[in-house]
Amino acid sequence: MTRTLITAMSESDRTLPLLTGRVRLPGFTVAAQSATVEEIFHRQLNDAPYDVAELSLASYLIALGRGESRLTAIPVFLSRSFRHNAIYVRQDSPYHDPRDLAGRRFGFPEFQMTAAVWVRGMFRHQYGIPSDGMTFVTYRPERIPVNTPARRGQAKDLFTGLIEGEVDAVMSARRPPAAVFPPAGEGGPIRRLFPDAFAAEREYYRDTGIFPIMHLVSIRRDVVTDHPELPRLLYESLRRVKEEAVASLLETVRLGATAPWLVESLEAAVRAMGDDVWPYGVAANWAQLETFMQYLMEDGLLERPLRPEDVFHPSVLDT
Repeated sequence: MTRTLITAMSESDRTLPLLTGRVRLPGFTVAAQSATVEEIFHRQLNDAPYDVAELSLASYLIALGRGESRLTAIPVFLSRSFRHNAIYVRQDSPYHDPRDLAGRRFGFPEFQMTAAVWVRGMFRHQYGIPSDGMTFVTYRPERIPVNTPARRGQAKDLFTGLIEGEVDAVMSARRPPAAVFPPAGEGGPIRRLFPDAFAAEREYYRDTGIFPIMHLVSIRRDVVTDHPELPRLLYESLRRVKEEAVASLLETVRLGATAPWLVESLEAAVRAMGDDVWPYGVAANWAQLETFMQYLMEDGLLERPLRPEDVFHPSVLDT
């Protein structure tokens, strides 16, 4: 008899084999639920309806710091992303560097979102802009209550707020609509802050060794109590899925995604980052997680750093 796992994850080459049943978990049946990651995060953090769910790194750590006991996690990082390319200004603005934004108004969807924490940490540590060196504005409710210095914007969304001048710059994990930011990345009313954002990201990686983690995988503790083998089994399965996904992207008989220079891009990443361009596991990522917790504390979102055994299930601490 198998146990059904109510599972909510974004679709990617790192998750689809599990969500579609091509990769199976012995003893379990995965019942995939469809929702945006924002919806998944809000539901899991507030009501924990999913047995297994992708989760915001920042919100999970904040909740743990407050005594959250319903969830544990495995060191499978389904989303990682550099965010230099996600910072936007108006096309006619004089801003081309984060230091140009000192004293200005900066918009985020939420103050606590993981990408926002990384960006503020980068501003402080790479560009010397202190926490009180900008006015922060947010454009949607926080997924769990947090005390922030940010004020709520009045525009219908952060891109409207930017275009109408309510803020001077914004960070958005989601790409702006093509009407304001065309596919080529130029020619619309807004542009990226960095003249060459992707070169800036490569430089950031060379300087810090950080490929920013955004999301991990949460599991309800009551499920783990009944099935203590699940965290390790799920970790190993998703690790293999990720490794197969990377190998598929390097296959030249057919391109694994609709991107003409896909193989060239991945080969360049391997030269810069080593063979494992998207590492899972505690050992390979704990130093980065410590840096991120430092940023959370600087933002007033976490009182103290957490230990590996606080963050992850005991069965995966040796990964």
